[in-house]
Amino acid sequence: MAAQAWFSHGDVDVTPGAVAVLQLTVVNLGDSTDTFVLTPAGMAAGWSTINPATITLFGGTQQVVDIEVFPPLLPSTTAGPTSLSVRIVPQSDPDDVRSAETTLNIAGSFDRRLDVLQPALRGRRSATYEMMLENRGNTLASCRLHLIDPSGRVEADFDPPAAGVEPGASTLIRMKVRSKGFQWERRPRTVPFRIDADQPGSPTASGSATFVQTPIVPERLVGRLIALITLVAVALGSWFGVVKPAIRDAADDAVRVAMPATTTSVVATIDSATGATVAPSVPEEDQGTIVNIPLPLAVPVGQTDAARYTVPAGQRLRITDIIVQNPNIDLGSLIIQRNDVTLYTFSLGNIFGDTSAPLITPIELLAGEQLVVQVTCTGLNDPTFSTCSQNVFVSGVLLAA
Repeated sequence: MAAQAWFSHGDVDVTPGAVAVLQLTVVNLGDSTDTFVLTPAGMAAGWSTINPATITLFGGTQQVVDIEVFPPLLPSTTAGPTSLSVRIVPQSDPDDVRSAETTLNIAGSFDRRLDVLQPALRGRRSATYEMMLENRGNTLASCRLHLIDPSGRVEADFDPPAAGVEPGASTLIRMKVRSKGFQWERRPRTVPFRIDADQPGSPTASGSATFVQTPIVPERLVGRLIALITLVAVALGSWFGVVKPAIRDAADDAVRVAMPATTTSVVATIDSATGATVAPSVPEEDQGTIVNIPLPLAVPVGQTDAARYTVPAGQRLRITDIIVQNPNIDLGSLIIQRNDVTLYTFSLGNIFGDTSAPLITPIELLAGEQLVVQVTCTGLNDPTFSTCSQNVFVSGVLLAA
């Protein structure tokens, strides 16, 4: 018998992700000096490091060797007893192999992850979410799910209500969230909540989500009604401002053709102060064309964009009304300009739906001049949208220059 070895402890408790140091005593039973090579074996061999791995002993002497065991914090590191063996091979006689064994008790690790696949959903009364429950520990996960809402506005049903997940596996869970009441206000209501996956004796896995409850009356209904009324007003304006005068002019032309021509005399007057002859003024009537110019904008958060309207050549635009719409109650500023001159500045946070700016004195833009609407988006009231959305309707008359 060339060598003999034994561990200082028979059973050793080891925690995944932590280092455990074991001590192995090796004795040279021979009479001469020999060198021994120590090699780990068994199921825990991949986690073990022997320091030093080669020792030289005089005859009849012994040495204590440290063995570091580092089980990885992975689902594949099975909890429970695992054997560790060390093979001792003498260089003088490689066939005379000796070994020492011990048992490692691998502790359980608890690492559960809950990922909500849809962090935010919209609905008038309910919405269905999906989430993944993942077990990254080395023990079976048996979790029961709960919805935590401090405001008490929503409740939920889970399918399944409890889930068992093997180490390294995951499972899909569906959750139907229901509101306990209707949203009667015109703006949507945002309800944040938390989902907990509980298991006795292990940390709780949590995930966050948001339910955006839309109002019973569609939030854009007022804007759509205004747009419809505007279209009707444009149609009526076209009838009374264009079609009906054209019909009347055609009728007058037909009457003039049927009646004999008459001579119209124009009598000049004399200015009593200067004695100059003043020609009478002939009235000219230019009713123009009633126009409604929409200038919609969609601007990402943190950016500025502008919409422009250029007055056509040979015409001039007389603006009588301006309507600004902020249907989603976004945050930022809106500026109306004539070329580079600022006419109006609005704060979007103060516009709840529509704001009208009737003009006592009309604003006139000449041919080639631009009406510019510039929006700077600084925040969104509704997290489900990605841009600030504003509409500006400009009403007026397009006249000949």
